[in-house]
Amino acid sequence: MAQSSIFYLPELLEQILHFLAIDKSLYPALYVSRLWYRCGAPILWKYIKLKGKGYYRAKNPPQLKKFIKLVCEKKQSVYSLNLTHLEISYYHQLYDKKINNIVRLFPNIIHLDFRKSTGYSDKALNRIAKSYPNLKHLNLGKDKYVSSHVGIITDKGLFALANACHKLEYLNISHRIEITETSISNIIRSCPRLQELVLSFCGITDMIIREIACTCLNLKYLDLEGCYKISKEAVDQFNPNIHVENFRDPIDIRAEIERVIVANIRTRFHQAFRQPNSNIFMSVDSGADHPIIAINRQSPRNHFDRVLADQAEWWI
Repeated sequence: MAQSSIFYLPELLEQILHFLAIDKSLYPALYVSRLWYRCGAPILWKYIKLKGKGYYRAKNPPQLKKFIKLVCEKKQSVYSLNLTHLEISYYHQLYDKKINNIVRLFPNIIHLDFRKSTGYSDKALNRIAKSYPNLKHLNLGKDKYVSSHVGIITDKGLFALANACHKLEYLNISHRIEITETSISNIIRSCPRLQELVLSFCGITDMIIREIACTCLNLKYLDLEGCYKISKEAVDQFNPNIHVENFRDPIDIRAEIERVIVANIRTRFHQAFRQPNSNIFMSVDSGADHPIIAINRQSPRNHFDRVLADQAEWWI
């Protein structure tokens, strides 16, 4: 009986290689044989995840350098059409020209993640909007430690996305304080399929919350970290099926700040009162019938008032 070759069928091998991709062990398997390479390379090119140096590494990793070199030299791989998910995070030199080359080389991307990467502007977003009408995932979240003049995105870029990318299901624009509420409202109305929305530290108000509640009927997750201009009453309008993350009632925040201020004042007051070289001192008139305790002009009360003024000025 002839030996069955069922175990060498490309279809079966691709299923096996998919499991290796999930376990992040697919790359070494490419060197097993030509057949394994031919079946595994398209899978490996489908999901590309790269991370820059950020603030914790001395230099960018070699995988990112190789990819950026390929992009800058405009070298198109035979598997370029397979790429659908691209993530480049913590890379602070992601300039418009590089994004233009990425769009030219990889036309089938539907998942684009530039988390905490900077260097690009509205021109890059315009190119993305024109080239990826089927885009479903877009992360433009900026690193809060990066200076404001790096990677500026304004209403023009967001308007371009709103006019073209109507299939967005995930959008992250955290720390993009240069974007106004008008453009945020526009993209919310233009993307009815949104399921996850991250607006951390965007300075939004109740107007955006009401817009989300009325428009984003498919929304399942909303991140509102650092959005201190939103009232609890507005958030309570949401459908209970929406998971709201990191929201804090401004009333609770103000109460917590007041507690910290008072605790600070009391600590500084007691420290000043106990110091031997402090201006706070007492004198006793022993010649009187009853000892009289006198406190100089820098009395504890005066010192307390001065500390209170200093602390209030610091918080303002």
